[in-house]
Amino acid sequence: MVERRLRVFFVGLFVFLGYFLLLYSQAELSVKDIIEKNIQAAGGHEALSKVKNYSFKHGLRTYYMAASGLMKQTEGKEPVITEIILVEEDKVRRNCFNNITELAGLLKSTYQCLAKLRSGLFTLANFKGQLEFKGQKKFGPENLYMVTTDIGNLKVEFYLDSDEFTLKRLVFKGFDESRGRYAVNHDFGPYQQIDGIMIPSSWYSSQVGTRGSNFGVSDVKINPSLDKDFFSSIDVNVGDVKIAEGALSGSIVESSFRRNMLLISTNWTDKCIEGAGFKSKDKLILQMGDREIEIDFYESFPPRETIGPGSKFMVPNRSSKNYIIYLISPEFKQLLEELEPLLPIRVKKIK
Repeated sequence: MVERRLRVFFVGLFVFLGYFLLLYSQAELSVKDIIEKNIQAAGGHEALSKVKNYSFKHGLRTYYMAASGLMKQTEGKEPVITEIILVEEDKVRRNCFNNITELAGLLKSTYQCLAKLRSGLFTLANFKGQLEFKGQKKFGPENLYMVTTDIGNLKVEFYLDSDEFTLKRLVFKGFDESRGRYAVNHDFGPYQQIDGIMIPSSWYSSQVGTRGSNFGVSDVKINPSLDKDFFSSIDVNVGDVKIAEGALSGSIVESSFRRNMLLISTNWTDKCIEGAGFKSKDKLILQMGDREIEIDFYESFPPRETIGPGSKFMVPNRSSKNYIIYLISPEFKQLLEELEPLLPIRVKKIK
């Protein structure tokens, strides 16, 4: 009986001591310590200081970061660039098919936070003096250190591995009247070593109420050669557009053939369509070189039951700001070989 009580006593003592040491270690660990350990986990100050700029890719998107904190994100396949997002200290500008806008609110703050993080090679180096330590948080089997900051009205939470001090999770939280509740998580995949620097091989982005997406980090380039004005220019390359009543001239951005459909992505936007005066169900003649093809125009994607083999139409691109031409027939597969980026095309309304 005495031995049993002693065992219970010592077990309780060890649990208490463990809990006490955990609290003590958290109390002793400062934000400065966490940032320093996080930088060391990425390769150390010397390795990071050698990076003046770098880039990586995911699909058709390329991310460029400067050590000064700037970030430039481009969309497209050379020589075509359809979209650029340029993140500067005080503003975030977007050029999509030559339509330049300035982002605001929570979205602007999100891009500014990501620019700081990525330009610091996915470390907290650029957040010195801005973070507050919130202790340890448990996610499943993992114990993570939590530090937070505010950027505008955006609440930002960083979660770091309690052993390795690499960033494991990033959470954005906020609310505004236009978006309602805003909650986005970035969960970072295994880290990879590039020229002595550890950066994530991927991240999984998810937003409350939507399906998440995985973003792979590939084709990492350290200190690539860039034009002097690279981090100030937001010029895209989608070809020229000419607008006339009942007619549009422009360029092919991209073309592909899949599932017996030829898809031709154009450089025409809503502004072009409005200028030409096209209305839903208008009949148009598509001209590409010596070819002329009659197509239908729709202001939104038509019901699936109304389209099938032989359908030919133009509709808004559901994933961007331009319009796409669909030619549904295996006979158009051969036409793909004649198409190339920036090839001139034209449509005119049939009167």
